[in-house]
Amino acid sequence: MAYSVDLKSNWDIVEVIVKSRGRELQKYRYFEDLWNSIYNDSQLIFLQAPTGAGKTEAALAPFIESLVRGERIWHSLLYVLPTRSLVFNMFHRIHKALKKCKCFFRKPERIIIDYDYGGFTPFKAFIEGDLTITTYDTLFYTSYGFRSYGHHYFLSLGKIAGSLVILDEVQLLQDEWWYSLSLLPYHIANLVVFGATVIVMTATLPHLLVKNVEEALELFERLQGVEYKRTFIKMDPNKDIVKRGKVEVNIEKGKLLNSILDIVKNHKKPMLLIFNTVERAVEAYYQLIKNGYNNVILLHSRIISEERKKRESYFEKKDFINDDLIVVATQVIEAGLDYDFKTLATEISPIDSLIQRLGRCGRKCYGIAFVFNDLDQTEGVYPYVIMSETIKVLDKYLLEESVKNVSIASSLVDKVYSEDVVEKLKSEVSKELCNALAFIKTFPTDKIFKQRNLLEEQAQNILRLGMEIKCILLPQENYQRILKGMSLIEKGKTSIKLPFSFDQAVNMLNQNTLSLSIKRLFKGVEIPSLKHQINDREVYLLSSILHSHDTYYEIEVTKYDNLFKAIKNHRVFTSWFIINPAYYLFEGDYHLGLVKPYGKTTRM
Repeated sequence: MAYSVDLKSNWDIVEVIVKSRGRELQKYRYFEDLWNSIYNDSQLIFLQAPTGAGKTEAALAPFIESLVRGERIWHSLLYVLPTRSLVFNMFHRIHKALKKCKCFFRKPERIIIDYDYGGFTPFKAFIEGDLTITTYDTLFYTSYGFRSYGHHYFLSLGKIAGSLVILDEVQLLQDEWWYSLSLLPYHIANLVVFGATVIVMTATLPHLLVKNVEEALELFERLQGVEYKRTFIKMDPNKDIVKRGKVEVNIEKGKLLNSILDIVKNHKKPMLLIFNTVERAVEAYYQLIKNGYNNVILLHSRIISEERKKRESYFEKKDFINDDLIVVATQVIEAGLDYDFKTLATEISPIDSLIQRLGRCGRKCYGIAFVFNDLDQTEGVYPYVIMSETIKVLDKYLLEESVKNVSIASSLVDKVYSEDVVEKLKSEVSKELCNALAFIKTFPTDKIFKQRNLLEEQAQNILRLGMEIKCILLPQENYQRILKGMSLIEKGKTSIKLPFSFDQAVNMLNQNTLSLSIKRLFKGVEIPSLKHQINDREVYLLSSILHSHDTYYEIEVTKYDNLFKAIKNHRVFTSWFIINPAYYLFEGDYHLGLVKPYGKTTRM
């Protein structure tokens, strides 16, 4: 059923949102192309537009307009992002936009906006609410019933099926085997088959991914004898000129870490320095602090949640630009950060990642960027085959244009991620891909329960090949309390149960968590930063919430002699590995984070 809607009301929504962010309305033509596609029953829409061109506002407007009009088209809106930090940023951004719209259009009705990233909450909302910001992992684990209300595996699926689902920043799911992007087309097809309206949007969309999504959907079309309407919308640089500053790109020989002091001394701030590893980012932070630069923010994925949120919230302040600010970051900065950096310096990374990084610079005025092209900076982080192809397409002019011209960005990305290159990446994980696809492909069929049971032990592989280990840095008094309790337990016992006050437990689990990534799980895997010394033995400690009482939580701590066994007993949504605090570093009171989780600590 197509909907007849006055597009002016959508523009009114967008104008309220952009003005609340201190900007002027820019009427890009692709906005109306998107809205017409939505209202004319397109069930799958690919949207490609540069960073800073309003994709978020364009995608939000139809849903908010339906709320304002009082004629809801979808059950809810699910805004899906690759990382937790992006979820927090987008939650605050959309919450502010919705508040402004409710006030402006005098709509006092209660509208629930929530976020759900699979972490700890005193209750489980399970992507409930009128608008929910969530992660890809949480969306798919919930929709496939691996995260459920007791035995009601698919209770949330009905909600997802009637929702508008925005899949944002899909390029950040890329891994070294093309594993996630091999499975994502079938996840997207399942969402469409179950009745969701899906928008896939990014600035750097590989043509190969679009092709694979269409092939996945065609499988169901042949099986069911139906046709699902899809649309591809690419912002035309000849019709829609992005109002942003010019970025001058310089391709430099050598390593960024060797040049940061010269760059900081000779170029304008605010400045962004991007490294491929946490270790080098922290080393850069040390160098700057030691040389008298005090206004430096360090951002990476291995800082506990509360501290990281504090640092990221800094960039939500729109009333000033800090002319002395230096931000040192890792890949976490590639998306979601809306700040006008005048200078950017980055280690080389895959072409799609590099274009995203360049998009952080010169958003409102002139900016200058330096790309340091020594491939040693990518060792152990990115596949050599991708980096060797990226080096071939490095071109100053094309990189400068790629941040505002999606045709050029697409051309660069497609040259690197050719079918031959992607097949090489996938060949290393063909067995794991077959196992995951055996479940995902048959999910919307009569084999749904059988296949789900077969794959339950491999649930962590339905989106990523490796796994995210959830960890917690306990306050020192609680850590010592646990160590003492574990040292006193009877011989042969492996666990203790400890009561924590309700507020204490909630604060601990909300504020002191972070995640570690394991690329491949094997029996000999070890992570020194998660080992603890108890009665002259090194053990891993896994904390789990058993149940809550009226005034307190009961938390069980179990010890394991090896990590492989502990992970096999790891309950994805209710368990946390305890971090050895000797590995979590500080500079004074400033969090440096879990800098070397897989190596020797510098502080004991």
